Amino acid sequence: MPFVPPFLQRLAGVNVGAGTKMAIQSVRTARRGHHSIGEGGIINCYFSFDRPEAQITIGRRCYIGKSHLVAAEHITLGDDVVISWGTTIVDHNSHSRDWKQRANDVADWHQGKKNWAGVGIAPVTIDDNVWIGFGVTILKGVTIGKGAVVGAASVVTKDVAPFTIVAGVPAAKIRDISEEYLTT
Repeated sequence: MPFVPPFLQRLAGVNVGAGTKMAIQSVRTARRGHHSIGEGGIINCYFSFDRPEAQITIGRRCYIGKSHLVAAEHITLGDDVVISWGTTIVDHNSHSRDWKQRANDVADWHQGKKNWAGVGIAPVTIDDNVWIGFGVTILKGVTIGKGAVVGAASVVTKDVAPFTIVAGVPAAKIRDISEEYLTT
């Protein structure tokens, strides 16, 4: 993965901390959003900003494999978060549940506009020291607590308590993380 020169970061509007390496596709897809990425990370994902005011905030020393972060409001990752490849994090439903409200979505998108009325939107927060396995889907409004682990191919629809392991569809608690593995 190449280091992204500061001039290219500025052109794309990306605020990236020292020593962070970003894949070129991350820079290209980040142009329309508001975001900040901490130092010392490796970012190899796609960003999608579905509304102009959308934000993605990534802490220090994070690794994100070839995954996709889709924001209409705000996605926040703490420090030392590891996200494998194939993960999708979305802070909204994309469309209204009501057919009448979503009837013109495709035509509106084609014209560069979208009616967000009736679309569920809620921020996603992933706290420090979280490990997310490959192929995970994290949906709107979820908070994943500090030190939690999300098993591969899980669908996270509800909050995850700190220092727990969850897995499955939908993700459910498997067990607490043993005290011997906890560090301060």
